[in-house]
Amino acid sequence: MAYTPSLNTGVYACVFGGIMKMDKKKEDPRAVNVTRRKRREEGQPKSKSIVMFLGREIKEYEEKSLEIIKLAIGKGELLCERCLQQLSVHSSYPRGIKEAGAHIRITMVWCRKCRIWHAVLPDFLLPNKHYSGNEIEGVIIDGETTPANQIDTKASESTVRRWLSQIGERIVQAVGKLKYHFGRDGHAVNEVAIDAGYCYCELEQVLEMALVTVKSCGNKLGLANIWLGTCGASVYI
Repeated sequence: MAYTPSLNTGVYACVFGGIMKMDKKKEDPRAVNVTRRKRREEGQPKSKSIVMFLGREIKEYEEKSLEIIKLAIGKGELLCERCLQQLSVHSSYPRGIKEAGAHIRITMVWCRKCRIWHAVLPDFLLPNKHYSGNEIEGVIIDGETTPANQIDTKASESTVRRWLSQIGERIVQAVGKLKYHFGRDGHAVNEVAIDAGYCYCELEQVLEMALVTVKSCGNKLGLANIWLGTCGASVYI
């Protein structure tokens, strides 16, 4: 049975779909502007990302993602990380997946009290990347044994080199956070059993040590991001 992990921002790990229309509530613009100015002064982010399982690929995402998000909200599983109030669906925006030549709608949820928006991302995407998590993961895996200019991908060589450096560093950070998180929650993290070496291989080993199974699209980077959300991590892979 798949496990739905509880997070600081709520609980998420489900699946759902559909292209959603804009659904915004009318508000007093003066109150909104005051809140925005206060948030900027306090250094608070305008929006954050939530990563969860919303389908294994684009077609399933489009069919089921919205339903899954609404179901999670209805169960009280998507909560604001600041005030722990229930989030609500706010709107959506288009997101391209470069190697597939496709666009999907990303659902935005928000907290009416804190006025912070959250983009709910499927775990087959990485935050702020134009390519899918699967494309990036393939490059990271090949990067262990293959020179950057010989890796088979639709991304440019400069992009590949940036992924190997940037994503590689984030994986190392994620491994450390997940070890701490699993250990804090009573999960058995056997340091001796972990073969320290290439960052991706170490991430796979750490994820396998979780005592429960989290539903995911199968992408290890996406699965790590789901778990990082349960730790309240401010940065994803």
